[in-house]
Amino acid sequence: MLKITKSCFCRYVFVITLTLFTILVNDKNLSGEGNLVSMKYRKATLDNGLRVIMVEHHELPIVAIEMLVKAGSVHESREKPGLAHIVTQLLREGTRTKKSLEISESIDFIGGSLSVDCEYDSSSVTTTALVKHFDTILDLLSEVVRFPTFKAKEIALHRDKAITAILREKDNKASIAVRHFSEMLYGRHPYSNPPIGTTKGLKAISRDEIIQFHKTHYLPNNSILTVVGDIDYEKTLTSIKKTFGGWKRGVISKPTLPAVPKIDGYKIRIVNKPDLTQTEIRLGHMGIARNDPDYFALMLLNHIFGRGPASRLYTKVRSEKGLTYGANSGFAARKLQGPFYVRTYSKNETAIETLLVVLDELKKLKSGGVTKEELASAKSFYVGHYPLSMETAAQIASKILVQEFYGLPEDYIDKYLDSVMAVSMEDIEGAVKRVLDPGNMVITLVSKSEEILEEARALGEVELKEL
Repeated sequence: MLKITKSCFCRYVFVITLTLFTILVNDKNLSGEGNLVSMKYRKATLDNGLRVIMVEHHELPIVAIEMLVKAGSVHESREKPGLAHIVTQLLREGTRTKKSLEISESIDFIGGSLSVDCEYDSSSVTTTALVKHFDTILDLLSEVVRFPTFKAKEIALHRDKAITAILREKDNKASIAVRHFSEMLYGRHPYSNPPIGTTKGLKAISRDEIIQFHKTHYLPNNSILTVVGDIDYEKTLTSIKKTFGGWKRGVISKPTLPAVPKIDGYKIRIVNKPDLTQTEIRLGHMGIARNDPDYFALMLLNHIFGRGPASRLYTKVRSEKGLTYGANSGFAARKLQGPFYVRTYSKNETAIETLLVVLDELKKLKSGGVTKEELASAKSFYVGHYPLSMETAAQIASKILVQEFYGLPEDYIDKYLDSVMAVSMEDIEGAVKRVLDPGNMVITLVSKSEEILEEARALGEVELKEL
């Protein structure tokens, strides 16, 4: 006979509850006009500088808590890429009162979740559970954020885990292309490496440096706490003050960042991987920051150009030319300027032809803009899909944090779809003129170099790299 433990039962209940929640929200969105329910929240700042955002969301007895710390890979030294990532991964691996296994058992017992993440500009810890366990997960989040012990054994384990993941990237042509593209685009700027870092950087990190990074950046006046769910504002704020009131504020350290290299013409690099019969292609240039005034215009522009099977890029390269099975583009908008990129792949013998088709489509976009029909279709897509990203308490917490972290308007979420619908043809034209630059691009080709080198040289000077 199957034995169901209390922790398993709680998890089953939690999963079923989340599933029902998704069904209810989908039904509500479908029955209305497609608009979002107005986002009502309250903000507070504790005496120690901790920013608190609370959202009452009473559909189900669930609560999500996310702590964002304004410290990511951009805050680590050039010589130690991967430091912020290691710090984040170690948060749940033991504190002053709980061992790693005890942390996992605590969250499993109540059927909740606890996850950590490190990005370029920030790090975060997210926890969810039934609202009756709010105090439990609030205390647990406080414990892992404020009091990690960074034991040598756990450091070695996560260092090896990260290094292994990086080494495995050498078997993945897309991962290779991403690294080289970022390195070419950003030079010595921290955005040149993904947050996981490099093998050299990870090997150089000491325990003292891990402790110091945490001490320097994990501060209440450098953090934002968001609570979304079936909560009461006053009771929630009282619990937060009790739990985090003793967290001491500190002096926030801001990084001094080097300039990004200027791109003049086509900057081409071929990364030689002799076993490849297909070439991975990634090209692009500097894009925008997340708070750019043309964000919505460029989001719609990118949907038209390179998102999904109906986009111009996919239609031309895949459907009409048959050169690839996949092609897409994107603006990776960050705290600072992120990249605009195009990604596709093709057989080695048609790789440069594919690259030329992509460049031609970018030039057409630059010179001819988009049509009214394309813009209307892109708007319709976001009107239909954006509400799906606001279904759960955790999703809402994440959206609220984005709004706060990037300094977006207070009514940003409420007016998101209004902002989409307000984009005009003139807005698109202005954004294209200002941002898109198909004549000055970084181009990364991961391939068997001898099969594409001569054709690539016809486009400009080529740098050849070995893995």
